[in-house]
Amino acid sequence: MKKILASVAVSSLILAGTLNAAEFGVDKVHSDVGFKVKHLQISNVKGKFKDYSAVIDLDTTTQKLNKLEATIKVASVDTDNSKRDEHLRSADFFDAAKFTDMKFVMTEFVADKDDIGEGKVKGNLTIKDVTLPVVLDYEFGGVAKMQDGKEKVGFNLEGEIDRTRFGVGEASVAVSSEIKIQIEIEANAK
Repeated sequence: MKKILASVAVSSLILAGTLNAAEFGVDKVHSDVGFKVKHLQISNVKGKFKDYSAVIDLDTTTQKLNKLEATIKVASVDTDNSKRDEHLRSADFFDAAKFTDMKFVMTEFVADKDDIGEGKVKGNLTIKDVTLPVVLDYEFGGVAKMQDGKEKVGFNLEGEIDRTRFGVGEASVAVSSEIKIQIEIEANAK
């Protein structure tokens, strides 16, 4: 009897957790997929990608991501300088004509033990057909109920990658190999 009660309790907890999980779609008007890189080791150049999509499954009670898969169109890179953007799209960097998408697939979410709204998002990032593991810092922004009764959530992701490991440009003094990723997402329940 104790085993049956324990099974029922565990099943109830799992079911309760999945009831609060929901799939969300990115609200691009209120989101930003950005990056920054050191130029000449003295200042930062910032940029963003304008065309992206994501599948997001998030539990609003635990504030944990259950699933995150994102696709970014590399040709949408924008650094507020058209000449630099064309160079970034060229074979010297992203080779956007040959490798149209950059992809991220979450493999694990690790919640912070001290703060329910923070954690680590571990996953695989693919750029130019090179796939490497990355870890992004996660910060939950909150939940808002809209007039139609649907939920809207916000969260931030930050991390750092070495662009040369993905074959994006050569190591140089002019442009740092380290790229800081800065993503702010607002998403609507589907």
